[in-house]
Amino acid sequence: MKKDRAQNLTAERIALVLDTLDGWAGKLTWDLLLDAVKESTGSRYSRFTFAEYPEIANAFSLKKDALRGTLPRTRGEPRDERLRAALEQAERYKAKAKRLEAENQLLTEQFVTWALNAERKGVTMDMLNAPLPKPKRDRSKGED
Repeated sequence: MKKDRAQNLTAERIALVLDTLDGWAGKLTWDLLLDAVKESTGSRYSRFTFAEYPEIANAFSLKKDALRGTLPRTRGEPRDERLRAALEQAERYKAKAKRLEAENQLLTEQFVTWALNAERKGVTMDMLNAPLPKPKRDRSKGED
């Protein structure tokens, strides 16, 4: 029996995976994440597919590290459903902020690497920061 191929990972699907990770509570494994994504999207992806996307792999590792060694809450959950929902949303936002800070750090490191490598090849920062040429739009073929 031939397996149906999962849909390509679009920016929206990647955002959904990242949002799922941001709100994750409890044990986290690749299989559990894949199951959760399949439940919300209907598509079954592989661990290797997710690992090809640095933002997913980094978010997974970061969340795994955050969950490692944490103990369950000893105090009771609030009774008010709205308060519980607000607290859960706040936790998701905190997790997302932490993930975005880690992504920003990686991108900053990548930029420094690129800048140093460009400088070694004789490309100056002024050359790198030069504005891009304006696209030729809204001109008829006879104009120039």
